[in-house]
Amino acid sequence: MPSPEPPPNNALPVGLVALDLDQTLIGRDLMLSPRVKAAVAAAMARGVAVTIITGRGPSPTDQFAAALNLTAPLICFQGGLVYDYRERRVLHERRLDPAVIPVVVRLAETHGWNLQFETPSMIYLPRESNHPEELLALMRVAPWQRVDNLATDLPEVPHKFILSVHDPAERDALVSELRMRLGEAGVTLTVVASHPILIEGLPPGLTKAVGLAWLAEHLGVPRAATLAVGDNDNDAPMLEWAGVGVAMGGASPAARAAAGWSVPSVEEDGAAVAIEKFVLGA
Repeated sequence: MPSPEPPPNNALPVGLVALDLDQTLIGRDLMLSPRVKAAVAAAMARGVAVTIITGRGPSPTDQFAAALNLTAPLICFQGGLVYDYRERRVLHERRLDPAVIPVVVRLAETHGWNLQFETPSMIYLPRESNHPEELLALMRVAPWQRVDNLATDLPEVPHKFILSVHDPAERDALVSELRMRLGEAGVTLTVVASHPILIEGLPPGLTKAVGLAWLAEHLGVPRAATLAVGDNDNDAPMLEWAGVGVAMGGASPAARAAAGWSVPSVEEDGAAVAIEKFVLGA
């Protein structure tokens, strides 16, 4: 695994830091450590923009952003929403094609998949489901509710959907099956694993790299001056795109392969280590 050494001398100084949320900034306890808070504050004091880039929606991402006193817009829904949380204003977004929603609902009902749709204000689950307890624990800081019919009862077009499994060993097979079933139905979407038990369906071509590139251009930060830190398959595109891509300890093989560098796990404050090494020069 690559070592957390400073980037080459000809690299641009970091102007934008993009940090994944789950298993990068926060672990299973959903808490920000003092070391992470201090590193983020020190980077911002040097004029570096810091953002959270996550599959989660604006809520609860805004809660963690506020705890870190971030001023930069947030990148949510795997790059599908760039959101100024202080002004509560959407800067850029991509949503699912409404035509795919009944197709996905039908597939989930046919194959017994645990399905949910997500919008900026709410996560929607069916009235009756077998969603894993681990998923419900992940959602304990997010707004969610059950509806009678996912195909007809959503008040707005969602940005994405998620399938969840009880056993992480089942995830990759479900990724393959979902792609196959969508192809058979004539639906083109980005399908990516984002957590040991989660698989996400996104608008075609959407990745965290797309969202990060949009925000970097919006802020006037060159690609070579971006630092991205993440841990899972969904983070791989942004780790490859960023000027400095850093994989957390325990990251997925795809994330490790895309990153140029590695740091310790979330339990060992790997995100803080990345900022200290590549931004603060500690």
